[in-house]
Amino acid sequence: MKTRKRKFKKIHQCIELKVIKQDLSDEQSVDMVAMTVMDLLEDRLSSELLELLKEMLLGFSPDMQLEIADDLLDFTCGRVIHTTGCMSADAVLKACYSWIADEKGFELA
Repeated sequence: MKTRKRKFKKIHQCIELKVIKQDLSDEQSVDMVAMTVMDLLEDRLSSELLELLKEMLLGFSPDMQLEIADDLLDFTCGRVIHTTGCMSADAVLKACYSWIADEKGFELA
């Protein structure tokens, strides 16, 4: 007698989630050295994109902010992609690289 495997349909339950919105950006700041590097991008990117990129630095340590700023400068000027090995910083860099490429009119491979 052959046995049949039964396929069970996964049932997804919808639950209501609570969303608590906060704005902690005023409690964060961009390191002055990192800001100096970001200011080098002023004539190379739109002011709107530059402000967005600066906001992406918030929440990182001054050393990591400088690393990200240097990496964004290298990408903007020389199309060099850096990674840090830190998942959160690399996720920010990936998004920033994509936005810069879009504004400059090329795609990331």
